[in-house]
Amino acid sequence: MYLVNEHVQPVERATLLRFQQDHHIQLPEAYCEFVQQYGVGTYCGVLNIEHPDAQQLQEFVEYQLWEHDEHSPITNEQLAECIVIGTTIDGDFLALHPQVSDLLWLPRHSTEIEVRQYDSQASWIEMMDQWLTMSYGDSFQKMQPHRYYESWTPSQQHRSLTFHPSEEGNNLLSISSSAEQLTQVADQINTQMPADLKIESPYSCLLFWRSIQGYARFNYAYGYEVALCYDDTDEEAKERLVELLLQYQIY
Repeated sequence: MYLVNEHVQPVERATLLRFQQDHHIQLPEAYCEFVQQYGVGTYCGVLNIEHPDAQQLQEFVEYQLWEHDEHSPITNEQLAECIVIGTTIDGDFLALHPQVSDLLWLPRHSTEIEVRQYDSQASWIEMMDQWLTMSYGDSFQKMQPHRYYESWTPSQQHRSLTFHPSEEGNNLLSISSSAEQLTQVADQINTQMPADLKIESPYSCLLFWRSIQGYARFNYAYGYEVALCYDDTDEEAKERLVELLLQYQIY
């Protein structure tokens, strides 16, 4: 697994033990080992691994977003007792309840709460891969051939940039042509400043550099959006990347 940044803030074992005692719940050991080593953060740009939270689902009790019939692993009232340990960028929740042996997947775009089996012999990374494949299908496997983890740190910075494609005559290029240009730009930047890891699909490209403890994301789908994430580390490398982006009309 590629680590986006090295400024990891591990969660202390004592903190996890105290939470378990206070809330009378057993956190998955693989989860505890993972956050003790890597801290909280985002896995493969999709799944957020968070500090255990006993309050995040309480407000959803009154909304009754999910079905709670005889097939549901929990009642609507038991939502308030759930501990959230992860979320997805689509709004799904990964949680556990004291009376349910496995983990709960509360989807954003479905009314059925799913049980996600917890394999005590598997690593947390293996289980995350399994859960994301179940939710996103084979597209997750195809689009994420390389696994990466972005630890959340106070010094992490994000910038949203826009690609300004060249013009033909007086008319702006179409979105598809802009996407083709952006693809070429990403290739050129990778040639001039070789990335330590490149993850590319028909819809996007991620270039990672350890020197900036971050990455640049090129959104091929729209052809204009570029995101830059970096940490307070090698200022020279960051300025070099910014100059390259400006050179290709990204600002």
